[in-house]
Amino acid sequence: MGPAPNHDGATADDKRVTVLTFDLEDRRYCVSAESVASVLGIADDSALADADDPWNAGAITVAGERVRVVDLPRVFGASFRTMARVAAPKLLVFDATDDTGRYYGWLIDDVGTTSDVRPAALEPPQVNTTYVKGRLEIEGRDVVWLNEQPMHG
Repeated sequence: MGPAPNHDGATADDKRVTVLTFDLEDRRYCVSAESVASVLGIADDSALADADDPWNAGAITVAGERVRVVDLPRVFGASFRTMARVAAPKLLVFDATDDTGRYYGWLIDDVGTTSDVRPAALEPPQVNTTYVKGRLEIEGRDVVWLNEQPMHG
């Protein structure tokens, strides 16, 4: 017996979700596109790069709103580099806020495109972590789907 169809005749395995892809060093990641409020260019990330804690690399003001920044190249990057950063990093700003009303933002190397994917195609993470939903293939590339809610702690 296969999965039960939804009201529109599609099965749960056919359900699609739009994700936004982005790069850190030579790896590709994604998050649910509906959780991203905006993507911004960052002209000078030196203050963020020098923060002691990459999980709380500081805060910036965007359109009058405070955004708490997680420096993902330092959190997930293989080299934990600060010297060899990309020249024009991007900031993913999420629509969720913390208990003080600040938005969450992730500093990333580059933003990709949106893609419609089937969550049923996710391969579970190889290690026990709350930060990763799983892996999937998008346009012939291995992509790690990050779970933004636990990362915002």
